[in-house]
Amino acid sequence: MDDQDIYKTIAKLLWSILPDEAKEIKYFGRFYQNNSQAGVRWVDKLGSMNSFYEGFNNPVEKIEREIHKLVVDLQQCSIFAENPWTHLSITLTENSKFKMEFAYISEEESWPGLYMRAISDLD
Repeated sequence: MDDQDIYKTIAKLLWSILPDEAKEIKYFGRFYQNNSQAGVRWVDKLGSMNSFYEGFNNPVEKIEREIHKLVVDLQQCSIFAENPWTHLSITLTENSKFKMEFAYISEEESWPGLYMRAISDLD
């Protein structure tokens, strides 16, 4: 699958779980060879960040796993061969606007729960 197909598939998967009351849905994470952390959150019309419920039979978990596989495949696409990213942020709005942002942050400069910034960037 090439990068454009991956983008389209990710957008479709996110659209499939976008709550009616959401303004946008976000998938973000950090991806290293032996360590990764990622998840989906959504923003309501008032701007509050929300998470999907966790636990047994969470239907969003399956979608998150599918997106995770696609993101790992995307990271290995030839367009990223010279400058592989390690952090990713994806946003899909209720108006179908799709945005992906990438950052390279070394694993030594990364921290669980910290996305798109390095430890040395913090005050």
